[in-house]
Amino acid sequence: MLVFTMAGCGQGSEGQTDPGESGVQLEPHTIAVLVYDRSDDEVQAFRNYLQDYLGSIFNVKFIYSESVLTEDAALEFIDEACEYGAEGVMSFVSYDLKSEVSECEKKGIYYMLASGTVSDEDFDKVKESEAFLGVVGPGKDTEYEAGADMAAHFIKDDGTKAFFIFSGGGCMGNEMHLKRTEGILDKIQQEYGVTFSMSSEEAAVSSEPVELSAGDVSVCVCPGYFSIEEYLESAIETYKDHPYGTVLSVLPVNKLLDTIKGGRLGLIDCYSETNLQLFTDGTLEYVSGKYSSIVGPSFAAMYNAITGYRDELRMDGEPFRITQGFWNSDSEKDYNDKYVLASSIEINAYNYEDLQKVMKVFNEDTTIEELKALAEACSYEDALNRRF
Repeated sequence: MLVFTMAGCGQGSEGQTDPGESGVQLEPHTIAVLVYDRSDDEVQAFRNYLQDYLGSIFNVKFIYSESVLTEDAALEFIDEACEYGAEGVMSFVSYDLKSEVSECEKKGIYYMLASGTVSDEDFDKVKESEAFLGVVGPGKDTEYEAGADMAAHFIKDDGTKAFFIFSGGGCMGNEMHLKRTEGILDKIQQEYGVTFSMSSEEAAVSSEPVELSAGDVSVCVCPGYFSIEEYLESAIETYKDHPYGTVLSVLPVNKLLDTIKGGRLGLIDCYSETNLQLFTDGTLEYVSGKYSSIVGPSFAAMYNAITGYRDELRMDGEPFRITQGFWNSDSEKDYNDKYVLASSIEINAYNYEDLQKVMKVFNEDTTIEELKALAEACSYEDALNRRF
């Protein structure tokens, strides 16, 4: 259920001096990381940044889950991580937020959604918990707009009227995938002036493939995580039956590249080496996504909590809700330009000095408002300004 990662040769020591000029002795800490698929490019990008870069600098070791695909597995991981000394959970997937936060509260550790989207209803269920720090991520409006913008790109480009849509975990409670799929479907109907017989939300949460048409516009919505064999097999067979030339996906499709070969592809994913290769060989023509160091401010928030500054993380007496957007690329050149800041350890969008400014251990005067401002300054232009 978990992978115990010691990040950096100095881990486990009584104290480690930070690399800046403050000379602060850093006590060792342990953070658990909950993910839905360890083979996912975005998960790996975040892991490289947290483990290989921040872990060694801040004397933190990370306990990574294996692929967690059910609520029971999530709770089991939290319990096992606590046995290995985890002080908090940075979660990148949630199946039942209330249950996960409650489990952390029982164990006396913290929980946060480190890069995700949660519904208002689910947030309200846990906002009174002492264990719940908050949410950092795009938020439902940004997720929705990402889907709508991707659909608009392909509609504007050649007026295509047949779309195959991979809706990911919308059927399994993944709010991010749900809103992205809704945005795609609403934009298609809006641009062509048609109305499907099923609402966008109903299609996005369906656990079975859905075929819809109105006038001369057709869509096929195919659900599921491809790490689950039954969903992968369904996706392959459904596409063979509906080989539409434009494929829009709210999650990576690495396991389906042979199946959809020859189609035009748009993804809401991340700035990964895989997507760089897909842009280079002409397979991919549009991507909207996160980048590895975008989770830096989330790490800073968790670090503040586990070093004794949890109370300073409240916003108007409640857990924080911090919004971060996506980067977009519709050409190989634009992707290449952004990929440098998205993937480099030497020159990245959020470096350790940026984070130290919003960590109480290094800057006792910093506030949650300053952490929020740093997190929300996540655009490509913001990153350029910080580095250059």
